[in-house]
Amino acid sequence: MATDAQRLAGRDLENDLTSFHLVKYGPAVDGFLATAKNSGTHWLRYMASHAIAHHLNLPPPTHSSGPDSDVFIGHPKHARVHPAAPRIGSSHNIPSRLIAPLVKAGLVRLPPTVVLVRGIPEALLSYYVKWRDEYPLGTLAEFLRRPPPGVRKIDDAWWFIRFFNRWGELAEALPGRVLVLRFEDLQADPGEGVRRAWAHWGVTLTDADVAAAVAVSGREAVARSLDPTYGETIVPDAEKREAVALSAEDKAHLAGLFGAHLKHDLGYGLV
Repeated sequence: MATDAQRLAGRDLENDLTSFHLVKYGPAVDGFLATAKNSGTHWLRYMASHAIAHHLNLPPPTHSSGPDSDVFIGHPKHARVHPAAPRIGSSHNIPSRLIAPLVKAGLVRLPPTVVLVRGIPEALLSYYVKWRDEYPLGTLAEFLRRPPPGVRKIDDAWWFIRFFNRWGELAEALPGRVLVLRFEDLQADPGEGVRRAWAHWGVTLTDADVAAAVAVSGREAVARSLDPTYGETIVPDAEKREAVALSAEDKAHLAGLFGAHLKHDLGYGLV
């Protein structure tokens, strides 16, 4: 029977041979936003979109989810709406390890990329609350102890380990191309986070641009502006989230996983 490390290595190899999203869409965008699941994707996209709309005197998106939220930052396969505005491709992509050597050899172009992450335990709890009724996640203890990748494509602890490892490796190899933003730092100073993101994408925001972003910051602002036809629950119910917590055994289990398999903790002190 394969060990956890062997199963994880098998999924990593599959990813390395197939995950070239950054290469495929690189020529179509001016920058990328890669985000870990349940780490504030819609929040950062909404704020950053309002900042660039103000900067260029363009109409900002009216919704924080759905097609309208995609005008400035969204899936890179979608057409550019405003010719004068930078187009930022957004995804949860876990890149191949071959990307860094290909970029260094000058064989492919990697646009400036911002990676948004969140402390893995908190992101896991948010994901669990959001999807437990739609997917067969079981109890929280069962969800946290799912076997390594290859059994079912659910974004469990193994997915976050793979995301952190791959992006941590790419950020280390290409520090000028990849900027890591942490959800917790964005919470502490959302304006500074948006300013740093756009600076990495080549745009210097004014204080008024940043103020436009901060004006739509926060859980309530994102929830108020959700597209009612979109369907997906973007902002989990606060009471349901507060009702779910890690036990001492859960914390010990995750600490063991991180200690054995997490190579890049992106400053969270998990290993």
